[in-house]
Amino acid sequence: MPAIILMAVFFVYPLIRVFVMSFQYWRVLKGAEFIGLDNYAKLLRDSEFWKSLWNTIIYTAIVTPMIFVPAIALANCLKTTTRRTRILRTIFFIPVAISFVSASYLWKWIYNDTAGLLNYLLNLAGFIRGQQSWLSETWMARTMVSVMIAWKTQGMTMIILIAGLQSIPQALYEAAEMDGASKRQRFRFITLPMLRPVVVLSLIISIAGSFKAFDHFFIMTRGGPMKTTQTIVMYINKLAFEYFDIGFGSAVSVVLLVILFIVSALQMKLGGYKND
Repeated sequence: MPAIILMAVFFVYPLIRVFVMSFQYWRVLKGAEFIGLDNYAKLLRDSEFWKSLWNTIIYTAIVTPMIFVPAIALANCLKTTTRRTRILRTIFFIPVAISFVSASYLWKWIYNDTAGLLNYLLNLAGFIRGQQSWLSETWMARTMVSVMIAWKTQGMTMIILIAGLQSIPQALYEAAEMDGASKRQRFRFITLPMLRPVVVLSLIISIAGSFKAFDHFFIMTRGGPMKTTQTIVMYINKLAFEYFDIGFGSAVSVVLLVILFIVSALQMKLGGYKND
């Protein structure tokens, strides 16, 4: 019952409230007025909405491989439990414990063009000369922010994958080795198929988190240059808390919820999950 009450108060009621507000025109001091589907019709014609959605999709496509490729490699190397692997797991997991706000300010300093650590080290090594601006160009900014997120979150993905790897029966590897299967074949035909449910779960968490990206872009780029790093959640925040267009912001939030539901359902279907 306590869990049901918490879910009802902090999830179900706000969700219903946002859905209702998406059909209303909100005036902060005068209350709400029912306008039907006008907010959704306005959304379809809003170029900034489509640009923010496209920015979010591009960011998701960039950051997901950056998280998963190192995480799978680390999980495969650290799946056995020894003193050394425990220490290494802890080291790689430490960034997960840092808040997104703190990590964003830290990496914003690292990328600073005049006093940043990255420019200092690259100049010291002779790779560049002068000051390189890492967050002022569209694709560079997207990539640099994605590097920070990969550093911040791949430890969690690594831990989830390690748990999946440790659940695979060792007898399967032993039987395959006796049949002459190489390490690459064992990884391809045993590890990957058995790990598929865990990978799908990790992908759902990662992609949903990428679509909800806000803190790091808000702190590191403010959506620039020219709104090319403005994510869909940044746009919702702008609509609701800067323009005070709460009804329209709620409509965009509902559309984002539908998109995340469709993406998650497709991932589960492609991952082999069944209704039963």
